[in-house]
Amino acid sequence: MAATTSFTPGVSAPAPLSSSPPCKAFSKTLGFKLGSSPSSSTTLKPLISRAPANGRPSLSVRMVSLPSVLPTTSLDFETSVFKKEKIALAGHDEYIVRGGRDLFHLLPDAFKGIKQIGVIGRGSQGPAQVQNLRDSLAEAKSDIVVKIGLRKGSRSLAEARAAGFTEENGTLGDIWETIAGSNLVLLLISDSAQADNYEKVFSHMKPNSMLGLSHDFLLGHLQSLGLDFPENISVITVCPKGMGPSVRRLYVQGKEVNGAGIDSSFAVHQDVDGRATDVALGWSVALGSPFTFATTLEYEYQSDIFGERGILLGAVHGVVESLFRRTSLQRACWLYATPCQRMGKKNLRLHIVPHFIVVWTSCMSVMKMLLVGVRFVVLCWLGDDFIRRACQLFQWVKIDQTRMWKVGEHV
Repeated sequence: MAATTSFTPGVSAPAPLSSSPPCKAFSKTLGFKLGSSPSSSTTLKPLISRAPANGRPSLSVRMVSLPSVLPTTSLDFETSVFKKEKIALAGHDEYIVRGGRDLFHLLPDAFKGIKQIGVIGRGSQGPAQVQNLRDSLAEAKSDIVVKIGLRKGSRSLAEARAAGFTEENGTLGDIWETIAGSNLVLLLISDSAQADNYEKVFSHMKPNSMLGLSHDFLLGHLQSLGLDFPENISVITVCPKGMGPSVRRLYVQGKEVNGAGIDSSFAVHQDVDGRATDVALGWSVALGSPFTFATTLEYEYQSDIFGERGILLGAVHGVVESLFRRTSLQRACWLYATPCQRMGKKNLRLHIVPHFIVVWTSCMSVMKMLLVGVRFVVLCWLGDDFIRRACQLFQWVKIDQTRMWKVGEHV
């Protein structure tokens, strides 16, 4: 009998791409422009630059806030295994599950019906998640097998064996063999690999099995093609709010301090037999998450694109690099020893604001594209060939090979 659990996000797919005009040309050299779609109802004219008559640069910045966006769906959920709590955040009710090693004894109930968990891939999240799951289930005295699936000849095979996963004990195997033999498949390969291999992954999955994601770009990719996940599998996500090494390190620390770990969001996109919510929550608790809160796959990938790709991995580094190059050209690198003391707040602000204007405008363009689903077409259109051409054109190098980072080694 199916467990009495449910999660009903009810979020509609993004509007068809044909409803918005195509992106304009971005560069004659690269042949495209990542602009925002005028179909969005949000008007963005947030930043205005003026040059006074005396010729000296002066900036007047006006920030226009985006309209308040309220959740379009209830993020409530029901679980028959864990205790759900309601908390109030910014005037909205949120529902969470508190974790802790004292809850590991509930994992066999949460994973009822699952004989094998297949963890596919060994990127940032893979090593941490597979070890945490194995150790938590062992502590719960569960006989569920946690198995790693890797490509034949993968360089990660040696690392997996060193962590105690071997072919002899049935915890290490080929990707497709692992997927076919698992009731819960955690697909932790890269976004591009998921886009290239999703059809083969789906074809190897058992009927009524579950697909678990920790990076939900695959949903956006499928939607951009007018597709969805197969109807005979459940689809869940658990997304730790930290890099894989931190997920493992804090889990180990949790052996001494109950509750230490990385918080996670979770969502159920598709539930074929009523078990998906408890399985997702069990997965999060087994990873060592102190708090697990509800989201949707759409919210997750949109926040990742804007927050991680747009701001954390792009804007912050871009502003600092741009400031360094500007002052280097002005032969003023010494300012960076103690910028606030040497420059004063006013001068420092005059250096930062021009770069912030570019970053803010770009980030707002990304957000508007997300609202109309443009990003995934652009992502697949660019591909590896674009990255290679862009690296050649702009002479891109690894982040720690730029002059700023080299100078920083000696500061």
